[in-house]
Amino acid sequence: MPEISSPAVVTAEPGVAEIATVRQDREVADTGVVVRSHLSGISPGTDRWVLNGRYVWYDWPRPHVVGYQRVGVVESAPAGSGFEVGQTVAATESLPYVGATAAWGGHVARAASATHEVFDVEGVDPVAASLFVTAQVGVNAASRILEPQGRRVVVVGDGIIGASSALAARARGAEVLVVGHRDERLGLLEAEGVTVFNSRSGTGTSPRDFEPRSAIDTVQNDEAFALCMDALPEAHAEVVFSGHSPDGARHWADMAVMQQREITAHFVAGWTRGRLLDTLQLMREGLLPVERLVGHSVATTRAEVDDLLTQVVAGRVPAVSAVIGWDWAEL
Repeated sequence: MPEISSPAVVTAEPGVAEIATVRQDREVADTGVVVRSHLSGISPGTDRWVLNGRYVWYDWPRPHVVGYQRVGVVESAPAGSGFEVGQTVAATESLPYVGATAAWGGHVARAASATHEVFDVEGVDPVAASLFVTAQVGVNAASRILEPQGRRVVVVGDGIIGASSALAARARGAEVLVVGHRDERLGLLEAEGVTVFNSRSGTGTSPRDFEPRSAIDTVQNDEAFALCMDALPEAHAEVVFSGHSPDGARHWADMAVMQQREITAHFVAGWTRGRLLDTLQLMREGLLPVERLVGHSVATTRAEVDDLLTQVVAGRVPAVSAVIGWDWAEL
């Protein structure tokens, strides 16, 4: 097959996101599954940190090709890969680019991904499939809750990780309260039957009145920790820390307080193939309807994509998440 050339979301300097052409060598592409993307899902948190140079876990040289989740159609696949041309799949990170770093490299109209980073998504809503990695982060967080049946869980954060954590915890039998401060996001969650509290306006069910025994903290700062400690019982509670603290922050919780109160702490990050498969199955069963949490934040033209990227960089995505459509791209 010829060298792959494709539009992608690229950042050459912090705070600047643009659509630029990227390339993969034939030898690289032939080792993986080439996917023509229809949609790529945005994480308003992680994508924002990467685009602004505030994600410091990896020392990636610029320019970056950002993003880590997309859905599309297989254009070519190695023999024995288990994938067929024309099959609808989701993919995580892309194989290396020429002259640019795959900062996972998923916001792209066409690219090759390693076979183990590609997944069959038959029976999954395509918008949901485009958000399967961030949804998996929430599934992972919810999986750590001990004895979830009937347990009350407060989730701090109204982004895609907080929302998917809440939906996944509910699927395990927990009663859930989401704390956030964005009316549109909380409204989308309320429409799914999730109890919410607006920490800015003080409206809704307060965390203390909810009386949770577990917390999932997707914000990870001093304010979020104080909220959790105020709401949880004095002893034998648990907190799941699930998110990314930008700018190299190393402390967002008081370990002495947690020890004194005998609070169990769980720390989660990243993705695994098994958890991604579990997440896709929850989507098939209708238990993780993240496709209904993007509101109107689906960009289907080049101009809309440019506007959406401006919102992401500025931290102004109104809905729980957002999606880039790539069908406009000429390849």
